[in-house]
Amino acid sequence: MRVAAYGIMLEPITETDLDMVRRWRNADHVKQHMQYRDHITEAMQQRWYRSLDKRCNYYFIIQKESEKAGVVNLKDIDWDHRTAEAGIFIGEEPYLNTLLPVLATVAIMEYAFGTLQLKRLKAKIASANLKAIRFNESIGYQKLEEQGNDGFDYYTTDELSFREATRTIRPTLDKLK
Repeated sequence: MRVAAYGIMLEPITETDLDMVRRWRNADHVKQHMQYRDHITEAMQQRWYRSLDKRCNYYFIIQKESEKAGVVNLKDIDWDHRTAEAGIFIGEEPYLNTLLPVLATVAIMEYAFGTLQLKRLKAKIASANLKAIRFNESIGYQKLEEQGNDGFDYYTTDELSFREATRTIRPTLDKLK
């Protein structure tokens, strides 16, 4: 299952991508926003990949033309309640302050609500990552009332909130299809 939208491609992660993903995940600009911030070894990455239940965890490489830029995912999918946690990180720094993360996020959310028929998405964002918080709020995520004190803020959205929040950018997105 690959997702093509807005001039980008989301390709399922394969074993051949693991070294690249591990390099990205260990980069300072990525790990500073993650819950697990220690160095990830090759063995740890392999264990993580082998342990994934592929039915409930969808991890994609974000590609623009032939360039691989980062990872977007839907994890811990609860098929009974139709929920998942969404996430993204950009591994290649030149893509950090571009439209690519926006396009990848919108594409995965449309895939979640449209193709997978999920009802609700969750997001866990480092409390200090104000840029990510503002972005997620701009696409319909709302902060949950109940929060932990683990340095992360917890958000949720549904398809209606997402569609309403992105209504004004839809004409521009449609031109990219």
